Amino acid sequence: MKVKPIVLALTAAITLSNTVLANENTTTLNPVEAALQVEGALVTVPVKEAKSAATPAFTEAARNEFNNFHWQMGGDHALYYNMHMSEFMPTAFAAPSEHYKPLVKDIQSQLGDLKVNTETKGELTMDEYLADEQFRTQGFMLIHHGKIVYEVYPGMKPTDSHIWASAAKTTVGTVVAMLVEEGKIDPEVSITKYVPELKGTNWDTITVHNVLNMATGLDNEETLQSILNPDSDVVRFFAASFNSPRAKTGELESWMNVAKGAQKLEGEEPGDHFRYASINTMVLTKMVENVENKTWTRVFEDRVWSKVNARQSMKFNLTPDGMAIAVGLVSTTVEDMARWGTLFTPSWSAVADEPVVSQAVIDRIRSSGDKKAFVGTEKETSSIHAYNEKADYNAYQFDFIFDDGAMSKSGNLGQFIYIDPARDFVGVMFSTNPYHSGFGENKGPALMRAAAKTLADK
Repeated sequence: MKVKPIVLALTAAITLSNTVLANENTTTLNPVEAALQVEGALVTVPVKEAKSAATPAFTEAARNEFNNFHWQMGGDHALYYNMHMSEFMPTAFAAPSEHYKPLVKDIQSQLGDLKVNTETKGELTMDEYLADEQFRTQGFMLIHHGKIVYEVYPGMKPTDSHIWASAAKTTVGTVVAMLVEEGKIDPEVSITKYVPELKGTNWDTITVHNVLNMATGLDNEETLQSILNPDSDVVRFFAASFNSPRAKTGELESWMNVAKGAQKLEGEEPGDHFRYASINTMVLTKMVENVENKTWTRVFEDRVWSKVNARQSMKFNLTPDGMAIAVGLVSTTVEDMARWGTLFTPSWSAVADEPVVSQAVIDRIRSSGDKKAFVGTEKETSSIHAYNEKADYNAYQFDFIFDDGAMSKSGNLGQFIYIDPARDFVGVMFSTNPYHSGFGENKGPALMRAAAKTLADK
């Protein structure tokens, strides 16, 4: 889904919006400028309005304008899409354990005094940051030793569901790690062994490990250039996933056909460089389905969610051909997202009936990165913006992994999950924070990491 391309490129696209085509001596609007002129694309209401019922007229307008690019503008309609995606796309449900168990609360109000340096507002406390409309936070929760130690809901109710965006890619990477540990998948063989639909294409020389770490050497990275090119593989992939026609031909195509046509980057071999591409996650999802002979949603329910004492089912939106878009179109409550993260911690029993994510799986994820491939990437830069410090590498669909073992993943419009097993800590957040008009900064990750270190030192 185009959940990540924009996260990497939209800020730059907006910054350049007055010059990209002006340099060609034309007044034609670029795609971002044009998208921002559509009703509902801009921010005109505060995030707190998302707690109130939308009018029929508003929902009808949102439905009439719905498409992937419009959603990712992060405006008023996106505020609604993020919490009601199942109204707009087919949806499958992974059922939780029949035994719902609320998380215990041990609120540490002093955490609200933690400070963070922002680029737009200077130094703020956590309480101030999360309440500030500049940052468009909707839900934020910190878990320590399996208990809620901090939570706020500026723009949603605790029972509301919200899109994870690309933070959902962690579900795919983790399930693949489980299958590797069970011997069902060899990460060092060609991905086409398990996805024969791609045999005879450039994917033949790419290993499962390369795909997991988004280092395929293929020309499908989500960048400013690929986003502004209406016929790039990136745009075509997301159009296919959202049942939108290809811009060049006006015809509908499948995401698999887009994948088959991927071209190699000249002078780059698989494994050389981390190049973020959501289509990789879709290929991995297809691999899981082929190996397990079940739909992704059923695999995730059987292996994970049915063992979790969650409040609600996990919702997976589907492509036109019925594939779960586990690359990012996944929705839960804030607390249930935190439950997912807690499965990786020593306090897993606070959220599950039995161990789900083994230490072997965690170790495999953390030992499978390549620091050299991470250097000079968009994600290396974005880790500094998010944390005010640099992450060390990526692996198995986690964007940022630190040498102290903390793992995290970002998502478009400000979604985030931070998992710190050594400190028995998890942080999650939902937002509708666009990348234009002065918005886009997210220091929630820095606050999460600061809170984890503070609590560990107590």
